[in-house]
Amino acid sequence: MKGEKILMSQKQLQRFRVVGLVESGRITLEEAAEKIGVSYRQAKRICKRVREKGAQRLLHGNAGRSPQHRISDSLRKRIVELSCQKYAAFNDRHFGEQLWEQEGMTLGRETVRKIRREAGILPKRKRRATRHRKRRERKAQEGWMVLWDGSPHRWFGPDHPPCCLMAAIDDATGAILAARFFPFEGTEGYLWLLRQIVTRYGIPVSIYQDRHGSLKRNDDH
Repeated sequence: MKGEKILMSQKQLQRFRVVGLVESGRITLEEAAEKIGVSYRQAKRICKRVREKGAQRLLHGNAGRSPQHRISDSLRKRIVELSCQKYAAFNDRHFGEQLWEQEGMTLGRETVRKIRREAGILPKRKRRATRHRKRRERKAQEGWMVLWDGSPHRWFGPDHPPCCLMAAIDDATGAILAARFFPFEGTEGYLWLLRQIVTRYGIPVSIYQDRHGSLKRNDDH
């Protein structure tokens, strides 16, 4: 409808922006799922809904209504029934997603977890024991290893969209070799860091990095 206003929370606005980056081909669906903190399957559904219905599809039917902080006994009973029957094979996170997607129930992940535990429903996968990691010694010589990574955050305050500080440091000295803000962590930022490092200091012996999709293929190829 022309002139219609859509009131969105900061979380919903961020999702809409990330979906826009996926649609324009600037990031992958895997990267989008990581940025908005959902599973790959839910990210795929969100993109499909926005593509079909626009920003309005991100809003739940209860948007604008007074929040109900207390869950009624009947709703709690219904959640337990769905958990034990229709969605018996789902873990807490995926069960919460199905409650929103299929049943129209908007509940926080912790609320879902608490209801299931109080009903005696155990988690589907046991938590792994904490592994003790030995602190890695720094390299002995400058240039032997470069560490680089991206740090997404609301660097410029809550009134501005989040962005990503991408930086590279020398492992031996801790010196910052290059740093710059980018809209998101991606290939463009890492290639910019690489150009700055090679141009200013030469080619490093090695680069230490995480498993980000821009640096390592996370599919079957």
